[in-house]
Amino acid sequence: MEAPREGADVTLTSGRRYEITAGGAADRLVIRGRRGEVVLRIEVTDAGPVLSFSGAELELSGARRIALAAPEVEVRADHALTLASGGSLHEHVTGDRHATIGGTARTEAAAVAVQASEGHVEVLAMRKIALDAERIGLNDNPTPEPFPWSRLARDAEDD
Repeated sequence: MEAPREGADVTLTSGRRYEITAGGAADRLVIRGRRGEVVLRIEVTDAGPVLSFSGAELELSGARRIALAAPEVEVRADHALTLASGGSLHEHVTGDRHATIGGTARTEAAAVAVQASEGHVEVLAMRKIALDAERIGLNDNPTPEPFPWSRLARDAEDD
């Protein structure tokens, strides 16, 4: 049986180096590339593992599902961010949602519906507001009801 060690360094024939160290707060595995840069760092603490890695690309792939869950999740891109779904996209926000866009915001869909379930809808433009359609109805529905897809309609069905 081998005695416990405080650490070890192993340099592979590929030129990559594996450094393993034990510490009071965390045990650490660091994998370095051929030029000495950190490619992967794993720290194992009493609170759980922490993974840090860098490279030209990172790919995550799941055959059925990838789930991210944490008190805070942040996604940041310095140039472009693309979200694509072959099916539907659903957002559920229990607090406020605020989008700030430095350029133009556009929405294109087969149909667009907006419902304010508790308050009002405000539209403000510093210049012109244009509404163009075959028909524009104002106070067109004498007994408006919530959209069937809305939370208000679902809650009414449950009652």
